[in-house]
Amino acid sequence: MQKKAYIVSVLILVVIIVSIINTTPKTNYYITNSLSIKNAIPKQLPVAKLIIPKINLDGNLYNKNSNLNNVDINIKILDESIFPSDNNDTSIIFLAAHSGNSNNAYFNDLDKLRINDMIVFQYKNYNYFYTIDKITIQKKDGDIEVLKSSNNQLVLTTCSKQDMHKQLVVNSNLQKKEEIN
Repeated sequence: MQKKAYIVSVLILVVIIVSIINTTPKTNYYITNSLSIKNAIPKQLPVAKLIIPKINLDGNLYNKNSNLNNVDINIKILDESIFPSDNNDTSIIFLAAHSGNSNNAYFNDLDKLRINDMIVFQYKNYNYFYTIDKITIQKKDGDIEVLKSSNNQLVLTTCSKQDMHKQLVVNSNLQKKEEIN
């Protein structure tokens, strides 16, 4: 008889606990590591954008000092680049990106570009319109050989698809600058 009373008491206790749990309002708690919030990298905004309509390229560019300015994840602004400014009549922008079949192969279709194709560079509320004037294959040795053909140039480079020891270099010259409305 004592055993039955014990089992009945336990069952009543279980029913009470279950009813308390089911009638208690639910609150969603999110547990996070406060250190990860303190050390989180703030969202970085692009400083410019590269648009090449012929090959459907629309890529963001990040500050030269940003960890996002990296050829392994984005289009990279090379250190030698001099951006257009109000104080400077001469600019030369060097951009590099991978080609191939990975999701970071932004310049995969660069080999489809031809002389006179247009490239748009958006920077500081302006569209800079460049026209391709020269396409070369050069030895991949850490240097890009570019003839100064105007005061404002945009140079794109990627690995050659035909020879892994060479690079494709696309040179373009500024045709016009328009304010973005």
